[in-house]
Amino acid sequence: MAVENNAQFDVGKFASQISTDGLASPNKFEVQFRAIPPLNLKYDKLKQLSLMCDQVSLAGRDVQAVLDLQYGIRRQVVYNAPAYTPLSLSFLCTDEMKEKIILDAWNDKCVSITNGFNVAYYNDYIGEMDVYVLDRSGKTRTYHMHYHEVYPKTVTAVELNHGTTNATLRVTAEIQYAYWTTNSFGHRVGQGATSGKETTGAINRPST
Repeated sequence: MAVENNAQFDVGKFASQISTDGLASPNKFEVQFRAIPPLNLKYDKLKQLSLMCDQVSLAGRDVQAVLDLQYGIRRQVVYNAPAYTPLSLSFLCTDEMKEKIILDAWNDKCVSITNGFNVAYYNDYIGEMDVYVLDRSGKTRTYHMHYHEVYPKTVTAVELNHGTTNATLRVTAEIQYAYWTTNSFGHRVGQGATSGKETTGAINRPST
């Protein structure tokens, strides 16, 4: 097989492509929580978490594979369902530490210390979460990732320090979820199959 020696990269075409399509910015995003279970709080937990989230990831996906040891070339053959890694979300804390209170209360829904450390039913503590990538103007949503069946598996420690000034407290939570879908990559849920459209599979719950 002959190897073509002519370079295919064209600086002019690349610059034109960037000028036409632009480049995505990592600091233009929006997070929305939905269907969080009731937490008996006096303020809007959905709005509080959505507004104060200052760091989130667009999660990846990993398929599990096993080595095929047949004669000849060895190949990694995929088996089982995909694996999804937990998300690490960071939240700015307001003066009353509402964000940590919400996350602690939600985490307590999983295994309540006031209910004899009984483990709750799965459907009683999961919610839904959406992450939107925005264009550089911050006004238009360009990409949407929906996380199904989310809950805070871990709420990390918040470090306090007398030597720190002019800084803002943040609380970090490790969010577990079942799987994600996007506005261009769907998932079969129940009897419905997606075809270029997202299927949310959302659970109906009160919004507060």
